[in-house]
Amino acid sequence: MFGDVTCGVDLLLLERFASVLERHPERFPRRILTDRERDYCRGRLAEMAVRFSGKEAVMKCLGTGVRGVKWKEIEILANARGKPVVILHGGARLRAQALGLARIEISLTHERNMVCAFAVGQPGAGDGR
Repeated sequence: MFGDVTCGVDLLLLERFASVLERHPERFPRRILTDRERDYCRGRLAEMAVRFSGKEAVMKCLGTGVRGVKWKEIEILANARGKPVVILHGGARLRAQALGLARIEISLTHERNMVCAFAVGQPGAGDGR
């Protein structure tokens, strides 16, 4: 039997993210972003912030919150056309499988002083991507 559709949303003020980044310019990005995400973002504030927000939305979609999975177990990259793609690793992948989710779709946006992410977990047979 397949699970239910799940969703999560997160809204973040850029200034809030920037203030944490200012205090921990090296450690914070290494803690929350994978190497591939850091390469993609190339230090761009809005790109890093929207991925942080996206990971929070995915955690809500998985029903775990920030204590249930590790930040780098959720990876948000872009496909060849620039569409954001969620790749789950480790505990996040296991949680998605336990919920019967075949994949998680995500939409990311940033405008002026805020970023927003919306994630939808889709049930079905699959590998949690």
